[in-house]
Amino acid sequence: MQIQYKEESYSEDELRYLEELFFNPAGEDIELKKIKDFDYSVDKIIPYSDGQQLVDLSKVGSFFLTYDSDKTEKIDEIEKIGKSNFNCLGIIDLTRPVGLNIPFISSFILNKTVVATQKSLLKRLNGVMQSVLGQLQRVKGLHQKMVPVRNEVIRGININSRFCAGTSSGGEFFEFFKSGHNLWLFSLNATSYITIGSFLSLVEIWRDNQSLTKEFVIDSLKSHIEEFEGLGELSLFIGQIDLISHDASIVNIGSHELLGKTKVVAPRNELSYPNKDLEFKEINFRLDKGERFILLSPGFFKNSGDKLNNESYYHFIKSHWIESNDLIQEITFQTKKKYNDLDFLPYDQTVLTIEVEKNAISKV
Repeated sequence: MQIQYKEESYSEDELRYLEELFFNPAGEDIELKKIKDFDYSVDKIIPYSDGQQLVDLSKVGSFFLTYDSDKTEKIDEIEKIGKSNFNCLGIIDLTRPVGLNIPFISSFILNKTVVATQKSLLKRLNGVMQSVLGQLQRVKGLHQKMVPVRNEVIRGININSRFCAGTSSGGEFFEFFKSGHNLWLFSLNATSYITIGSFLSLVEIWRDNQSLTKEFVIDSLKSHIEEFEGLGELSLFIGQIDLISHDASIVNIGSHELLGKTKVVAPRNELSYPNKDLEFKEINFRLDKGERFILLSPGFFKNSGDKLNNESYYHFIKSHWIESNDLIQEITFQTKKKYNDLDFLPYDQTVLTIEVEKNAISKV
């Protein structure tokens, strides 16, 4: 296990203290590595000096914060970091005897070992779950028959969606909810059921946050990269819509595509999660009154081969720009027609429309 620190951050005495603190706690081999630039995915040690962090704590990932209680009066600010920054692994007072800090360091190492073991077990469980694919497909079929179309209105914005079950392993999941004055939309396509289950736990955390921000969502995804590694790649669509101004911000990773009536707003790309070098690029735009957008999932493109009724999917949708429910049903019909209207498509498929009501109240 490796923990990073920057060369200029600590004196020789402080480094000796840290080396003693992290030397083989809980029977694990810990490497303190001196670096120039932090690796976001690796745990690190960062000093608090004169009330100023030497780095931007929102951009470094998980970290231990150290301080010298004899040299700072900013204890309240240090305590605030510990309470408000979920990436903070612990706070170490370098003036305390090493033995007083060792128990919580040992506890951290043991928990990290348990997580690594759980991840290994999850990988094995993923293989086992493939053997019960038939049962899971029946659940999908039940879901499709019970909730074929979902319609909801949130503060003047209509969300209409249709999910079609597929026979391949893995699948798709989408969810939307209101937090503060924002509407959030998440759509996921993954090759592993374990990945979908892990992602659902993140969505629950975000749903419970009544002041959810895009920065919090992205930081959560970055800090959980290691947990998703080895479980298969996934495509992820994140949408945030301000319910007052109708300004929208989108992060599109992978093979989702968002279309307007006259253009592709968020095209598919070659990105995938998890990837330590992934950049979370945003697309910003405004939804006008009466304007509609349609989100097509990766499963749609796998099922359709980019064609509907023997023509380009995009030209077909442009020429059939009808009411949202009718448009969703037409796209679904044309996709399933290719497979003789079987109960299941080859891949899970989600088609979703976002539309602002013509009389919606917005603030410019």
